[in-house]
Order: sequence, then C-alpha cells, then structure tokens
Amino acid sequence: MEKLRIRDGFQVVALEIQNARSVEDALRVFEVSYGIDFSTYHLALTVADVVDTPYVRTTYRDAWVARYLLQGYVKVDPIVREGLVRQLPFDWREVEIPQAAHEFILDAHEHGVGANGYSIPIVDKKRRALFSLNSRKPAGEWNNLVETFRHEWLDLAFLIHRKAVFELHGEHDPIPQLGPREKECLHWSALGKTYDEIAEILGLSLHTTHRYLTSARHKLGAASTTSATALAIQLRLINPYGNTQDSGS
Repeated sequence: MEKLRIRDGFQVVALEIQNARSVEDALRVFEVSYGIDFSTYHLALTVADVVDTPYVRTTYRDAWVARYLLQGYVKVDPIVREGLVRQLPFDWREVEIPQAAHEFILDAHEHGVGANGYSIPIVDKKRRALFSLNSRKPAGEWNNLVETFRHEWLDLAFLIHRKAVFELHGEHDPIPQLGPREKECLHWSALGKTYDEIAEILGLSLHTTHRYLTSARHKLGAASTTSATALAIQLRLINPYGNTQDSGS
C-alpha cells in the first residue's frame, strides 16, 4: 500500500522538490518520500584526470562529514570516483573496492553509513554530477525499493541537479539552444504523440525522430523524453498549445 501511495504521489514529490528552498531541503524531501537514510549531491570538475567536487550537499551526520573532510577521503572514495566516470545508475555492490579504500569503508560504517547504496550519474553540458542514496535497510528490502522506484529517482535526480545549478549560477546559466526539429519533436511529444506518430507527422524516419529527441534530451540535461518535454515547456522553449515552426531541415 505504501509503495502505491508513493507512486501515485510522484508528481507531488517532484513539485515539493522543485519548490524546496535549497538543495539540502530537496534532499530531505526525497529521503522522507522514499524512506532513505542519507543522500548526497556532488557537482564535479575534472581537470587533467583530477576530480574536484567544489559543490557538495549531503545529509550525512556532521561527525562523518567532518571526518570525511579531515581524512581527505574524497581521494579514495570509490563511489565518487566511479560515479563521476560512469554514464548509467549503479548499485554500490557493483563497484570493486580497491585495497586503498578498505579503511575508508570500515570508518564509514563505524560512523553510521549504511551498507547499501545507489548512485545516479548526471551529465549536463560539460558538467558532471552525482546523486547518491545510502540506506541501512536489509539487503532484500533495499533491493525491492530500488527496483520499484529507480525510474522515478532518475527524474528526481535531474530536478535536484537543476536546483543545484540554479543555486550556483542563478539566471546566468544559459538556456539550452534547441534546433527547430528538436522543438517540433518535443512539441508533439508534449501532446502525447508516440515516436512513430511524430515521425509520420513530420515526415521523418523513426531513427531520425529518435535522434532529435535524444539530442534535445541531452541538451536539456534531462533523464527522459518526458522530463525533457516538461522542462522545455517550463523554459518556454516550446508551447504545446501553439503552432510549431517547420524549418524544413
């Protein structure tokens, strides 16, 4: 019953995250909604193979955050290092723990960090970010939670990312520029058309339609076509109730 309630309330959770006053508040909303113990958002810079995470928001306990910083654990944290080069979400159990990180893992557990986790890499323009969840639930219960909600978490991770970018750049972060065909494809997607229907309406091949929608999604830093469509409407890049412009391209 609880899972059904959360799923039915996904739009409510998304709205609460969008309206949260800060990224940290958004993380708290996420945790309460899904029963997560801790969450962390990293916005990273990678220069000459050196990973720097100048912007971090986390809900880990202050004692562990202080310990993490004092010991310089970011240099050996296998989840951060792996997450900032991966493209797809991953369960922490997929990550091979190097010998140099064993002490870090033991120290984390002693400070209350759970054994289970799930991370979502985010690629937006030339930026890389990582949204990570940590849980002290039993493995079986955690597996069920991830399997049930991982698709929702992907969309919500991008909402939190956008909030972080706004905290850093405000209105100065430029709005992505979409081509005419990308806008047209998103326009018809907003009206509920399938890929096949969009291709027929615009006189494009299905492959080309996929390519335009994928390109638009990547430019907008969205996790899915649905998210990209919603963001394009929010940014006023498309108007689903107005006329589209056919560029003939």
